[in-house]
Amino acid sequence: MSWRDYRMLAADVQRLRPLAAIVLAIVLLLPSLAETITGNLPFVTLLFRLALALALSGVLVWIVTGVVLHYARVQAQSGPDRRSKRDIEP
Repeated sequence: MSWRDYRMLAADVQRLRPLAAIVLAIVLLLPSLAETITGNLPFVTLLFRLALALALSGVLVWIVTGVVLHYARVQAQSGPDRRSKRDIEP
């Protein structure tokens, strides 16, 4: 991976982190939303669960994307230096 590719990936990850966290929170909240619509769950409880889902999904997305960016950075740093002896000698 080149540094240019890494920078483009890092920019995309930074831009899409909030969207990924919100989508994951909504997916986590769908069962509670269904319960609220049917009247089995109070609206205040739904809002509390929404806050918890946003916090949890934000942390999870941040951790996963941090690991991906770390791995990509390692690949970008070792990119030009990955030539083996077999590649140098005929």
